[in-house]
Amino acid sequence: MKYFTLSNDLTIARIILVPVFILSLLANNKWLSISIFSFCILTDFLDGLFARMRGERTKLGSFLDPLADKLLLISSFIVLTILNKIPVWILVVVITKDFIVFLGWGLRYHIIRNSKVSPTIFGKISTVLEMSVVLLILLNTPKNILIPIMYLMLISIITSIFTYIIPGVREIEKK
Repeated sequence: MKYFTLSNDLTIARIILVPVFILSLLANNKWLSISIFSFCILTDFLDGLFARMRGERTKLGSFLDPLADKLLLISSFIVLTILNKIPVWILVVVITKDFIVFLGWGLRYHIIRNSKVSPTIFGKISTVLEMSVVLLILLNTPKNILIPIMYLMLISIITSIFTYIIPGVREIEKK
């Protein structure tokens, strides 16, 4: 099995850059923060594209890619909350979604021994909106633009939770 693919290398680079990004945020190094976060967004898009185009889909990549997203986004929302850039309740919603999805995955695996969870379109949309919100905050976007996008993000998060829960419950009920 191939582990060292261009797609996996890009994903690993994103994971390695998370602490650097967080430190740049805490040090109030705006342009470094924006550059690293933008690079992470770009490589998130490219790693999936390359995996499909080059036939490099791997089990490792299917594990690392969502892990990289979660590490980047959860740590971003935590630091942005600490820096008073977003309210605590938004952080709670973001973390709760990931906790529910992880808990559901664990229950599903425990009951039916199936660990494969495919991302849903709403899960992908909420990830894109979460990334957009972080980037817009880093760019000091005016609140009249940022707040509607934040609410759209919250709606997509809530919707995505149900797009994971409902099929998971149905699959467990069949068992």
